[in-house]
Amino acid sequence: MVIPSVWYNYTLFKFLIEACILTELRTLLIDLSRYFGGASSRTLALLEGMSGNYAALATLSDSPVSQYAVEKCLNTHVVGRHKLDTAMLPQLKHLIRDQRIRVVDTQNPQSQFWARLAVGKTNAALVSTLNSWYFDEHNGNIKGRAYQMLQNLTHSRVDMFIAVSEQICNRLQESGVHEDRIRLIPNAIAIALDSIKADHFALCKEFEFPKDSVICCSVGRLVEAKGYTYLLNTLAKVVTTLPRLYCLIIGSGHLHQSLSEQIRQLGLEQRVRLAGNHPPNKTLQLMKSADMFIMPSITEGTPVALLEAAALKIPIIASRVGGIPSILTSDDFGLLIESADVTTLAEAIKSQYEQPGAAQKRAENAQAHVLSKYGIASQIEATRLAYEQALENQMKRRKLQ
Repeated sequence: MVIPSVWYNYTLFKFLIEACILTELRTLLIDLSRYFGGASSRTLALLEGMSGNYAALATLSDSPVSQYAVEKCLNTHVVGRHKLDTAMLPQLKHLIRDQRIRVVDTQNPQSQFWARLAVGKTNAALVSTLNSWYFDEHNGNIKGRAYQMLQNLTHSRVDMFIAVSEQICNRLQESGVHEDRIRLIPNAIAIALDSIKADHFALCKEFEFPKDSVICCSVGRLVEAKGYTYLLNTLAKVVTTLPRLYCLIIGSGHLHQSLSEQIRQLGLEQRVRLAGNHPPNKTLQLMKSADMFIMPSITEGTPVALLEAAALKIPIIASRVGGIPSILTSDDFGLLIESADVTTLAEAIKSQYEQPGAAQKRAENAQAHVLSKYGIASQIEATRLAYEQALENQMKRRKLQ
């Protein structure tokens, strides 16, 4: 029997398309965060940079990351309303199957949990990107223990861990993960610097600071790991001797109410503003309009906000924790302090305040260093190679089962 040429050509075309799909690195990134932080910045940068391959985002409805992704016309799929929404499981299964996803990259513990259930017996490799060590981030409290336990439960099924700092790599190995399943890929930045304009006067007007204010700025989720309690205690100590000092904290989180109460108790209502979330470009503009950037964290990975501050040429004060010393490798780049140390933080703020010329010189050095070492192109290429290794690990694991 002779096969009709039309049918033959259709079958051949279908085979070629399916073959291309199977060799394409079709990726699904899952970000279930409710607050915009470094993990979301990393996710969006990867999505925007993964040209030539199918890449999609799975996220929660009305979350900051989903809103930004939609505005940027990124391939976005809403899979649930909240982190415990059981409707996520069938949604993710459907998405992985219908889009023929080959790599699922999770950005937080809840993402890893749901992805572990969704990939099941599919051919998709499971990648876990760790932006922090959750036990440390939550200072060993119940929430931190729960997150760490949730992550540990799915360790055996993860084909590749991407850690953003050497400290997280070490923690993974201490927990029993072999080094062949770990890749160190620090965060990176992709900022169109010419589009970010400083406007100190507009910042003062928007947040009702005096025109001659010296403004310190912090950016990050309002959680214990960011050390804002210590920053507020420090400000209460120094504002009497630094009369033009004011502070803007950008971000949201579960500590908003307690930090607001601390500000009231310390008498800092006129000095400190909790600004909440802002779109990424607005956040960058506010940062650039400030006089110094402070990161008083207790634990960190490779903080995107710090990289952004350096790229924007803002004088930096930061805690010597996590991946921060790997970024600010010299005293010529910024002032490093011990975490939770009010005295040394106060001294650093006083130094920046009283010696703006020296502070600006350090900022110029930090900008040159960060722009040369933390570009987005190298991060995307390293991530692509990690995904390919994850697929190899996944195939080896399936053969052993």
